[in-house]
Amino acid sequence: MSLSTIVCRLFQLSTNHVLRVIPENIGIINTKRTWYTATKNDHPEPKWRPLRRAKILDIDLPDFDKERRLRRASIQEQREQFKKEGIPPIRSAEYRPIYLDASAEVLEAYVPPEGDAFVSLKKSVSSRKHSSTIKKYEPDFEPILFADIAQQRYIEAHQALMDRDEERMLQYATPKAFVDMSSGLRYKTLRWKWVEEIEPAYVVAIRSGDMLKGMTIAQVTVRMHSKQTCAIYDRFGRLMFGSETLPKDVLEYVVFEKLLTNPYGIWRVHSKITPNWLPPSDPLLYTFEKPLLKPVDDSIEDISQKQKVKVAGEQEKPTTSMPSQGDQVTSIPTLTTITTPPKVKVVGY
Repeated sequence: MSLSTIVCRLFQLSTNHVLRVIPENIGIINTKRTWYTATKNDHPEPKWRPLRRAKILDIDLPDFDKERRLRRASIQEQREQFKKEGIPPIRSAEYRPIYLDASAEVLEAYVPPEGDAFVSLKKSVSSRKHSSTIKKYEPDFEPILFADIAQQRYIEAHQALMDRDEERMLQYATPKAFVDMSSGLRYKTLRWKWVEEIEPAYVVAIRSGDMLKGMTIAQVTVRMHSKQTCAIYDRFGRLMFGSETLPKDVLEYVVFEKLLTNPYGIWRVHSKITPNWLPPSDPLLYTFEKPLLKPVDDSIEDISQKQKVKVAGEQEKPTTSMPSQGDQVTSIPTLTTITTPPKVKVVGY
């Protein structure tokens, strides 16, 4: 490192000048820098100057003083200022984003017609009309082939419910079906199994509609007649409902739903149709602590019920006999009498 550089760093002189050190006189002469060239440091082609200037952009820095004044101002003053600048006003309430991918109800619950040919014909025509709406978004939709797909989705949803896999269950069931299926199973164990199908599943009704503007949903009702086993155990491992070994015939009308406007939407279990004439299911057998009942002597007759209760209470009381004069009564020592020292009466101070 040269001596002139050291002196520049020590005295922090301007970089536009250099120092010439004369060893004989030890003097410092301030001379102007020549940049060691006689030509200008400009590009020979001036046409590229706009392109070089475009590399540097002017950044509009925020006005912090203005923002500070707006924060201190009232809501009315803020709205007036925003209105002058053409900015929408700030809303005080914070709204959470809502994502709708399923409805919360069944568009039209299917009721099996009982010998009414006109009603069944009318429903079939309506199903064909809504089926054409589905084919606008799904050209490959066929009700005959859809029944097998729906049955597999139904089995997968119940297996995910049995495994308590919420992420996988939401792939095969809508939020409404998820709440209905998992309700009351928090401290219980579910054992479910699909044994076989008695009759092939088939589509009985097709409906479609607009949930919101630009959001078209479709619901397909599938009839399933199968054999299943279902058992519910409480947290103590005791059977509350059903059986794992005894299969039962189950006839269900399951509604599947899909958001047609969503290109990544899938068919999922949405609801089950329960007719009004269906009898209620068997109640659950809960486990309780066995109460302590007092025995009552029913051999006593010709007395009222109150006297029976009184006699029963007297029977439960322990019988104590007074000791005779010749018997010596000795007290049984207890833990308190052994550990507690005898009290001594203090006389005086």
